[in-house]
Amino acid sequence: MKKQLISLLILSFVLCACNKKVQETKEVSDTITETRTEVQDIVHRLPVMHVEDTVTSGSNVYVIMVNRESCDSLGIVTDELGYRYYDNLLKIYIKKNGSILFNKTFKKSDFIHFLDSEFAQHSILDGCRFIQVHEGMVTFSLAVSYPDSDMSCPFKLNIGPDGSYMIVKNDDMEEEYNIDSSND
Repeated sequence: MKKQLISLLILSFVLCACNKKVQETKEVSDTITETRTEVQDIVHRLPVMHVEDTVTSGSNVYVIMVNRESCDSLGIVTDELGYRYYDNLLKIYIKKNGSILFNKTFKKSDFIHFLDSEFAQHSILDGCRFIQVHEGMVTFSLAVSYPDSDMSCPFKLNIGPDGSYMIVKNDDMEEEYNIDSSND
């Protein structure tokens, strides 16, 4: 009888402890879910980027300005984890010898025909980097990327001496780093 009473007490204690652990786990789970929902309700913005540089190529002086900022009117992109981001506008402004050569604002839609629909749905216009001026051609590297990720689709933007431009998909990322370093 004494053994049965001890066994019953131990069993009661174990059941109470398990029940308390299940309740604690549920409370922690509810807190994590609430926190994740609160974080997912926030719409993130990439930091504003402003870069200005002066480049001399031959007898020509180029003033290059690049601005990236998120834009509420472009819609919201949701990543695989449910985090939401505003898409970006990318403005490139170039003066050549004091005259405006190029002034254009780009959106992800300018690159959409290069992207598959799944990637386009979850990506934003992300980065821009000046590469070089060569024979009057100003070249930039651009990227449409998953937010806060290294998954991207790289592009080259070539701006001609007359201000015309061409966007090409940059399938060879290493080519970007093997550029001709001699400027005209």
